[in-house]
Amino acid sequence: MGTQPEERRTDWRRLTPGQLARQVDMHQRFLRGDAHGERADLSHADLGELDLTAIDLRHARLAGARFAYGRLGQARLTGADLTGADLRMARLDGADLTGADLRGACLRGADLADAVLVDADMREAAIVRGDASGPATKLPPAPTELTRATMHRARVMNARLASVMALQTDLTDADLRGTSLAKADMRNAVLSGAILAGADLSGGDFSGASLREADLSAAVFAGASFKGADLSGAIVDAEAYEAAELRETNLARSDEGLIARLPEMLAAHRDWMRSGGRDGARANLSRAVLLRSQLAGAELAAALMSHVVLRDSDLAGAQLAMCDLSHADLRGVRLVKADMRGANLSRATLSGADLSDADLSPLDLIDHGGRRMPSRVERARFDGAMLQGCLLRGARLNGASFAGADLRGADLSGAQLRRASFAGARIEGMRLDGADLSEAIGLD
Repeated sequence: MGTQPEERRTDWRRLTPGQLARQVDMHQRFLRGDAHGERADLSHADLGELDLTAIDLRHARLAGARFAYGRLGQARLTGADLTGADLRMARLDGADLTGADLRGACLRGADLADAVLVDADMREAAIVRGDASGPATKLPPAPTELTRATMHRARVMNARLASVMALQTDLTDADLRGTSLAKADMRNAVLSGAILAGADLSGGDFSGASLREADLSAAVFAGASFKGADLSGAIVDAEAYEAAELRETNLARSDEGLIARLPEMLAAHRDWMRSGGRDGARANLSRAVLLRSQLAGAELAAALMSHVVLRDSDLAGAQLAMCDLSHADLRGVRLVKADMRGANLSRATLSGADLSDADLSPLDLIDHGGRRMPSRVERARFDGAMLQGCLLRGARLNGASFAGADLRGADLSGAQLRRASFAGARIEGMRLDGADLSEAIGLD
């Protein structure tokens, strides 16, 4: 059940185009601090199906308003009161809803791709309805509904979504750090690649949800259900492997037999590399859990290590050229002076890792007509990592996060950095000559 009926209600106020234009104009004056301005009050107004692209209604009163099927892409709705609003199937892509009050609102099927909902309030609320013809009616508390909404790459940090209804909602690559999802109904939702670090998932229903490669570090799981959920490649803390809520999931587990065979596998891989593939065997450590491993100086060039968990391991000086480390959990790993030329680190998590003086520049391919293989590091997470003096020339870093990282003296010349984030990073002496910085943030 949604929070709004499908038929058009009779208590919505119809506005003429002139009335709406006047409200918006007076609101702009209010935002500028003009004494003749007035905060817009469009509560219970019928604004459905309208093109309101990029409209500025920051801090406006929009409680109970109807925006269903409307176009609000890039709209500025910071701090707006949207309690009980009808936003079914609305286009809100790229809209800024920071701090907005969306309690009890219906966003079923809405497009919120790239929207900003930082600190938004989406808890349940008691909705009051009524018009001039009779007394107001107070309805039972209703949850905010996000069922089947599209929220790719949405920024939802520290938002309050307790008890939200988000069945089949697509939150691929969304950032939900510190968000409360307590008792949320997330059945069959898609959270692949989402960042849920420090989120409160207690009592939530994630049955059938996809949490592939999601970052669940420091998340709270108490009482949550993950029946039938896909957690392959998910990033979790060591203690989470023992949590009752995750015990029956498909999280990768430590294999004592593989750990015992590791020295033999490394020796075979070394022979394979040195003989050009004639002897030994290529190491395949994909999805292995190898916490706190001592692999400094290891020869692992061209090894298969997709989804490997190497948290807090030592790989200083390791040979990792052309290594497949896509989706790997490399949090806190020591990679000082590691040779990672041409490596694949797409969607790897390297938060808190030390890559000082590591080399991720392109690899010159012998017998390939001078071709060079760039390192692939798309959407990797380097939050809080040490990258002083790191060579990232020509690397493909689109969508990578360097939040709070130390990039002093790092060389990112010619790198692809579209949509990359440098929020709070130290960048003194960092080289960006010829880099593609389209839509990159945090470099001002």
